[in-house]
Amino acid sequence: MPVRTATPPATSSNETLELPQSTLRQTADGCLVHVVGRRSSPRVQEYRDFLSRNSVVYRWVDLERDPLVGLLGGAAGLKGSTLPLLLFRDGSVLEPTATDPSGSFAHVRSLLAERVGLHARPRKSSYDLVIVGAGPAGLTAAVYAASEGLDTLVIERHAPGGQAGTSARIENFPGFPTGISGRELAEAAYEQALRFGAEIVVGSDVVSARTEEDGALALGLVNGAQIRARAGIGASGAQYRRLDAPGVEALRGIGVYYGAAPHEAAFHRGGNVFVVGGANSAGQAALQLASQAASVTIVVRGSSLGARMSQYLVDRLEAHPRITVRPRSRIVRALGDGKLERLVIADDTQGEEIETSADALFILIGGSPVSERVAGWLRHDEHGFLLTGHDVLEDGGGGPSWPLDRDPYPLEASQPGVFIAGDARHGSVKRIASAVGEGAMAVQNVHRYLAGIDRRRRAHGI
Repeated sequence: MPVRTATPPATSSNETLELPQSTLRQTADGCLVHVVGRRSSPRVQEYRDFLSRNSVVYRWVDLERDPLVGLLGGAAGLKGSTLPLLLFRDGSVLEPTATDPSGSFAHVRSLLAERVGLHARPRKSSYDLVIVGAGPAGLTAAVYAASEGLDTLVIERHAPGGQAGTSARIENFPGFPTGISGRELAEAAYEQALRFGAEIVVGSDVVSARTEEDGALALGLVNGAQIRARAGIGASGAQYRRLDAPGVEALRGIGVYYGAAPHEAAFHRGGNVFVVGGANSAGQAALQLASQAASVTIVVRGSSLGARMSQYLVDRLEAHPRITVRPRSRIVRALGDGKLERLVIADDTQGEEIETSADALFILIGGSPVSERVAGWLRHDEHGFLLTGHDVLEDGGGGPSWPLDRDPYPLEASQPGVFIAGDARHGSVKRIASAVGEGAMAVQNVHRYLAGIDRRRRAHGI
């Protein structure tokens, strides 16, 4: 777990680091990797989130807070390094900014996944079914597909559970009357899929997708692996939309966060934090944060929380003594020197802007589909959500038109044999139970599709 103190050493913003290998080995104590940097180092929060969510034992060495910093210096090997650094138990080093100067998180993440022992590369080059995304829809599809005899590969770019895996408490999922955390739900489905024989690759991203002459799907992964599959399910889900306000991106990871990962919430214990969003994910985050923060303010554009949030959450938020709701309000500016310090909030009811101190801002403002890798290959709506079923046949939408005489099966995308389940699909219901149902339904349609191919091949004597 991260180790922090309140005694920062005097350091310069462009400082390089020297860490004695003997110090690293002596303090490893089961730790697989040390993440060394400042909270303002490029993408350091994303590396920490990746390790935490995949249960990788690591230590966060904060140059401004960690007492280990007093032991740094004197050793060779790391002189001239730039931050952040990823130092492994064998003394080797991965420098993200030097490894990929373009700042591609996907490339460095794939290297990190392999170095810490995650299953990051497919064992084979050919499968019956490839599932992209290991959120609720993807993991459900993996359980059903593998249990029904399909040779199944799941490719997850970040961590099993997807966005749902960050939820502190899910209380409206059937079968769990007292609720369950997103992480617990994800871990259970992950283990179930593995038990049925699904192969799950973590930390690798799809960088190319195409259809070959024989109708098979061909995918290229960021680590160079090339795979073929007879059918595919896209379950990449959605990610929180970016908040377009000055200062937000500059303070991302140093007080400004998308989502509400538990380890970041713990860092702001006793602070004054703000949540932007009016759906269930924002309500769950606010309740989680209120268990540790001195105050939580929910900033929502609408006139109330009831328009998009389940009533049980609204009731709990309104009854909580440390939670305040600011309706008809929006963040217009984030301010701070090296970390978030203040927010400027526009109150549309009063017609004024208010500047207030802030320790953290958690942004949960709806979803944008994770579909950039298939842009131009699969049809989508104006927001990037992928079209399926009869929507594929409607006028409009980007991407190629439907190529077959038959109509698309339910959940089938504009490419025959590719099915979309969960939040990346146009018209989907943004609920975990709905994603689970679509994952199961997609597998049944995969069987239908493959059976049709086999019938045609037998008819032609192939």
